[in-house]
Amino acid sequence: MKCDKNNLLLYAVTDRYWLNGRSLCSVVKESLDGGVTFVQLREKKLDEAHFLEEAKELQQLCRSYHVPFVINDNVDIALELDADGVHLGKEDMNPLKARQILGYSKIIGGTCNTFEDVVTRFRQQVDYIGLGPFTYTSTKKRLSPVLGLEGYRKIMEACRKEGIYLPVHAIGGIREDDIQPILNTGITGIALSSLLKNSEDITGKTRETMEQLKIKELPPPFGVLPL
Repeated sequence: MKCDKNNLLLYAVTDRYWLNGRSLCSVVKESLDGGVTFVQLREKKLDEAHFLEEAKELQQLCRSYHVPFVINDNVDIALELDADGVHLGKEDMNPLKARQILGYSKIIGGTCNTFEDVVTRFRQQVDYIGLGPFTYTSTKKRLSPVLGLEGYRKIMEACRKEGIYLPVHAIGGIREDDIQPILNTGITGIALSSLLKNSEDITGKTRETMEQLKIKELPPPFGVLPL
């Protein structure tokens, strides 16, 4: 499965802060019922056996909704599961190496914090970019410098000038009031984590968020950077 910009519209990154005593699978199902278009499994505290068990359950759930499902960081588990792909942080495996392992049919996303990061990821042939953090977020221990709206505007404008037209979702401490201003910068979609953290009605909150999102048409790619 490959992704397009519509898949990036409402991107869910799993977070145990969502759970409040519930299973992760049930909470992800609630978000899918609300319209989530992409799911990334992010687990930093589970051992590999429990991670794999959880990943298998979520993979089947996402397949039933025809929603892309990727693993954060762990290329080996993505390969073993035959997941739709992997999302790689700045300190993780080189996406070009991950592509050799997983194949060209899989989705590979990459984290960016600067325009220079975007150029690097573009040259590494990622399928999409997670750009952030927008503002402070408690879900990351080692937080990169926050970007804010002005940071997004500058990076997206630089991408347009250089002919880089990858789907980009915003991530990191995003609130409801931030959504439209972020989309106005040219960002493709929004990553959910903070928005759902304190919600008792995840399906309802996800639907409310979807109502605020409008699919943005990206300009056709008319230029590339030299490799």
